[in-house]
Amino acid sequence: MKQFSYVLTNQNALQSKPMGNLLKEASRFSSRVSVINGAKAAVLKEARSVMGLDMRCGNRVTVTVEGRDEEAAVAAIQNYFVANM
Repeated sequence: MKQFSYVLTNQNALQSKPMGNLLKEASRFSSRVSVINGAKAAVLKEARSVMGLDMRCGNRVTVTVEGRDEEAAVAAIQNYFVANM
């Protein structure tokens, strides 16, 4: 299992289009990608559960990746967060 934490800094990144792109990025991999915000967690491939995380600019989220292609998945997801979130 791999993980990283990130503080959300882009207020516009939490809108539906950027979040949809994040879900598409996670869907490229077979690994299970989860996001934790406070006491809530969601699988990144499930849009409805991600929206329930109530993420806001300034929140520190933790992303965990577990599976066969976790190395590539964590690198891609982390790069997406840095570039867009």
